[in-house]
Amino acid sequence: MIVGVSRKQLDSIEQNSLAKKPVKLTPKDAAALILIDDSQAVPRVLLGKRRADLKFMPNQYVFPGGRRETSDARVPSSSSLPDNDIRLILQGCGPVGTASRVHGLAIAALREFYEETGLVIGKVASKYPEWFDFAANKLAPDISAMRYLARAITPPGRTRRFDTRFFIAKRKSVAFEVPPPDAEFSEIRWATFVETANLDLPEITRTILEVVESRLRSDPDLSANFSIPEFRMRNKIFVCEERL
Repeated sequence: MIVGVSRKQLDSIEQNSLAKKPVKLTPKDAAALILIDDSQAVPRVLLGKRRADLKFMPNQYVFPGGRRETSDARVPSSSSLPDNDIRLILQGCGPVGTASRVHGLAIAALREFYEETGLVIGKVASKYPEWFDFAANKLAPDISAMRYLARAITPPGRTRRFDTRFFIAKRKSVAFEVPPPDAEFSEIRWATFVETANLDLPEITRTILEVVESRLRSDPDLSANFSIPEFRMRNKIFVCEERL
């Protein structure tokens, strides 16, 4: 875990993501979905390897995810997040927090996950949005399949900066699979937590994996309410702040 690491130390570790020239960027809203396969004795997590030609985190394994789009807030869902998860996300948004923004973040997680992996998380519904392969199969996005897990804000000095909310879900929530519409990943793989130790991962991905392992040990069914760790740079030190 990189909590307590100085900005200088973290910059040294993450040189492949640093901007060549000083640039001031405001973190963009983003969402990522961590899918867990617990159908066997040893759980596995889904990771994607970013293409070598990408400027941000090339050749590294990450959780599927990306920026929240304005249109995400307008996509209807067959369900909603648990009330406590909504409350925690709203708190983290501060005065600019709205129910629409929270909904958009949850939809962004499902959309980016679908685009990068081809896995569709949805439920059959009589009313469904004209939205990618969901519509073709009369599915509405199923937000209730996810739980809010963690938040991380990319430190300054990177080529990209995101304010990412991480969600977690089980593989059994996947309705069907199609070829990934987006070619951002050169490889998609399931890995045990032990196997992830030998993969090239961003430090924040390793840190979030520790959160995932801890959550699954305490709450294997993802049914309980937990405090949310928020990772960010404060006074040039990377810290974790708990949101209750």
